[in-house]
Amino acid sequence: MNCAQANELNLVNWLFMQGYEPQKITGNNYWYLSPIREEIIPSFKVNNNLNVWYDHGIGKGGRLVDLAMGIYRCNTSEALQKIVSFHPQK
Repeated sequence: MNCAQANELNLVNWLFMQGYEPQKITGNNYWYLSPIREEIIPSFKVNNNLNVWYDHGIGKGGRLVDLAMGIYRCNTSEALQKIVSFHPQK
């Protein structure tokens, strides 16, 4: 799996498989407690229509590979390995 393929995977589904559930859903926006840092008020938003995330607390966002690198504090190659472990290629 390469970055383009990984970034096509649905962020909301991937977060669910990681054990994260939205605290609030407003239209296409899913609000979570940040998986990258600790917080008590959800400020991590996933736009399910665009399949992108944004963490308002740190002012950063991106696609699935960026998120996996932030969660696991790893490089791109390691992030792809983590993603593939939840989404094996057919």
